[in-house]
Amino acid sequence: MGKLRKSLIGILLLLLIFTLFFVLVENQEAVQLPVRFISMYDYPWIGMYMQQLLFWFSALLLVLTVLLLVITIFYPRKKNTLVLEQGQGTLKIQKKAVENFVLQIVNQEPFVENPAIKVKMYNKKIRIKVSGYMKKVMAIPDKQNELVDEIQSQVSSLMGTTENIKTEVSLENYRKPAEKNAERVK
Repeated sequence: MGKLRKSLIGILLLLLIFTLFFVLVENQEAVQLPVRFISMYDYPWIGMYMQQLLFWFSALLLVLTVLLLVITIFYPRKKNTLVLEQGQGTLKIQKKAVENFVLQIVNQEPFVENPAIKVKMYNKKIRIKVSGYMKKVMAIPDKQNELVDEIQSQVSSLMGTTENIKTEVSLENYRKPAEKNAERVK
């Protein structure tokens, strides 16, 4: 998890803790607790602004919760198999089969070392991510574009011409770690 995502989740959780704490303080008379908190209006510096803060924090958390619910409901589901239905029957293609198929195509290219293939399948969409060490060659952008076009055409021919399956291919260059020079003087 990246720093940005961690910080956003941390801020949202702090807002949630803050809001829930003061809701607990305000409604502590509903149950018998062994501990009594002072009223939220008696806290220094924030007592007079507490109702406004709680209102806006609650409104923000409500909007974010509804947004998260909508995203959760409509987020496309990843699949491990792609089912192609035709008049003669159905064809099921597994994610590993597509990964191996693309790996065979990429292994034929001399400018990519140690390729790694990741495939994400959706209902009518396949995303293919090819990563590896790209050798330094003069015409590398042209060769990369040719490789992307070849992978797209080969995968679409594998799926058949009758289906409208969108394929996206991206290349990612991993650089080899630089070797450290050994110290001569210790």
